Amino acid sequence: MKKTVILIQIVVIFLSGILYGQQKTENVFLITIDGLRWQELFTGAEKRLIDEEKNWVKDAQDVEAKFWRESPQERREALMPFFWRELVKHGIVYGNRHLESDVKVTNDILISYPGYAEILTGFSQNEITSNKGIQNPSTTILEFLKNELVLEEDKIAAFASWDVIQYIVSKEPGAIFCNAGFQPVYDEPLNETQQILNILQSEMPRMWKTVRYDAFTYYQGMEYLKKHKPRIFYFSFGETDDAAHDRRYDHVLEAAHRTDKYLMELWHFAQADTQYRNKTTFVITSDHGRGSGEADEWASHRKNIEGSDFIWIAVIGPDTPNKGELSKTATVYQKDIASTIAALFGLDFSKVAPDCGPPLPLALQASSE
Repeated sequence: MKKTVILIQIVVIFLSGILYGQQKTENVFLITIDGLRWQELFTGAEKRLIDEEKNWVKDAQDVEAKFWRESPQERREALMPFFWRELVKHGIVYGNRHLESDVKVTNDILISYPGYAEILTGFSQNEITSNKGIQNPSTTILEFLKNELVLEEDKIAAFASWDVIQYIVSKEPGAIFCNAGFQPVYDEPLNETQQILNILQSEMPRMWKTVRYDAFTYYQGMEYLKKHKPRIFYFSFGETDDAAHDRRYDHVLEAAHRTDKYLMELWHFAQADTQYRNKTTFVITSDHGRGSGEADEWASHRKNIEGSDFIWIAVIGPDTPNKGELSKTATVYQKDIASTIAALFGLDFSKVAPDCGPPLPLALQASSE
């Protein structure tokens, strides 16, 4: 049976190359960082938010020592050193509005579920108007790839901090392996690390009812990666958003800094593994923007908060040119992500999602340069 599946996969890859053009990408890691503003990504910590009198940080002196620098370039490197010093050299990043590179969300709700659904289905869905845990009404890029690439159950998976992600990753319940929120990992036989993480997660105090600490998402996800070597893997981190809703700017910065460490370790893991090295594309983005007003709108996001519809997208991999930070680009959209991921495999996502956005125009140009 396994030989038959492998033979089918080879035929699918061959036919995809003929129909849509063969790419070097054989694996994709999708990573979302919930509500991380483009302002922090591109310019680092914001001075006016490091204000002890407003109680958005508990120790302004400590936060400034860690994250404040005089120039935007220095500040962003202090916040996310690996992303800026190493990762972007291997691909592109859209979204620095100061350089006339805009990425916009097309749904007009501008909260998490509609944003994640837009990322995964390639279009804004009128049925999704809240963050309630209802099943995604549309086929996702994860389901599409599982079917088109004839992937076995353990070769595509998602690990998420927010429990509602389990409903967003697929139209068919359970079609995609997803460990989300405070679910223990069921991946028998569990290794010792997985067992310990399950115990710790169940016993740790919970800061949020529906969102676990990103550390559990990351380390459980890494154990799954090492065991099963999936071709498609989705990490969904959540602390940056929930810390902002708590109006704890220091926690937002610390969460972003930790996520940068996770990106570094994930990149090094991929580069050291024969399945992933030079054959894996990282797609990194956010589900929505946030406000940027003089009051506390940085902490929130919704339709009537200006700036909530601006995000950022990074594509890092063997089929993407090493242009780094982009400037003076045509506006691209959150809905373009799904078709971009499909195109990295030589596939056309519009077959199942006719209203999806097109592939990002610069994401697959490496081979033509």
